[in-house]
Amino acid sequence: MLISTQNEIISLMPTARWDRPQQLLGYLEEEERVTLEPLLGTDLYNHLIAEYERLRRTYVDITATTIKPTHKARSNPELPYADVTERLDAIQNRQPYTGGGYYDEEETDDVPDDDMMTIRLLRICQQIEFYKMLAHKAGLLTVSFNEGGGMNMVSADGYEPADDKHAERVVKDAFMSAGRAIDSLLLFLEADAKGGRLFTGLWEKADAFYLHKDLLFQTARVLNEYLDIKGERMAYIQLVRDIRFCQNTYLKPRIGAKLLTAVIDYANHGVISSQSSEPGESDDNNNGFDDGVGDELLSLLRTALAFYVESRRRDIDPPRQNVARRDSMTDAQQAMAMACEFIEDNIDALGDAVTDSPIYKAIRAREEQEARDAADACAAAERQRRAVCEQQHRKLFTGFPATHRTTDRN
Repeated sequence: MLISTQNEIISLMPTARWDRPQQLLGYLEEEERVTLEPLLGTDLYNHLIAEYERLRRTYVDITATTIKPTHKARSNPELPYADVTERLDAIQNRQPYTGGGYYDEEETDDVPDDDMMTIRLLRICQQIEFYKMLAHKAGLLTVSFNEGGGMNMVSADGYEPADDKHAERVVKDAFMSAGRAIDSLLLFLEADAKGGRLFTGLWEKADAFYLHKDLLFQTARVLNEYLDIKGERMAYIQLVRDIRFCQNTYLKPRIGAKLLTAVIDYANHGVISSQSSEPGESDDNNNGFDDGVGDELLSLLRTALAFYVESRRRDIDPPRQNVARRDSMTDAQQAMAMACEFIEDNIDALGDAVTDSPIYKAIRAREEQEARDAADACAAAERQRRAVCEQQHRKLFTGFPATHRTTDRN
């Protein structure tokens, strides 16, 4: 487990009297399994369990505002220890800290940077599981059962009994605290994935991994530009399944799998990987779609996809849910039609990526049909000319003989 001591529990709710906090460990273990492990992924979760035990053996207590080593000598006893938050900011940004000067591990204390980052991550995890437990088990925590099976209300000396209003407020605050902690966890891991990558190798195997490179909306921030999710990462995670469904159901059949993959690749890297290069070879001439077509096409497809996803949202008030979904589907179809029209107008600028698109095939089929119609028209005109010559008993002129041809006649 990632929380096991009385100090850790009291630090999260200092106004409570936890005489026997170990009795909460069963509830906390349940929240770890149900809520925390899916966010972290099994590999990162198991890694943090091992790190938690190691850090407790090393530093005894990881709940203090200032983390102090217990078995190492300080490099400079005259300098104060850096606050955990300031220390993390200094590690990530190399900013000044209140102890004076700029961050330097030799000048603050001898707690390794990796330990500081792991401690911060563990503290966020502890907030999630504790407040989730409190919100889900508030009812069970307000009653006790005696040996005969009787039920009693729990009260504390020196406090007035909490009424229903206060109890509801506790549950509401606990849910809000847990939600903020979850957002903090995901933002912390996202920052690590973009920087030191201390936990990314383990976290990227989790369903909550922040970067979905197979989607047009790779992150919550990108989605929030097209669909209002209040910037909440959990809202994005809950919509990932709908995003993938709409992308594969509505977009892929209309524009083709190859073009969709190229646009996603462009969204991730700003370039389109070569379709003709051998493995291991780079394509220096292929830097993306021509003439800025990539940005416009990406925006149009994201707009259509956002409306399709919105048509599937279930968090709309029931009285207007059907109307909202119908309006969103109408907007999605209109946006998709605009995207298809844009593809048709810029078919030559999309290169090889568009060759398997139904739009490309329809254009080529139309061009082939037009060519056949033109050939048929020429053949019909030739037949008519022959018929006229036969009626007038004139010889059909088929061109000058090769021996009489001149440069101009050719």
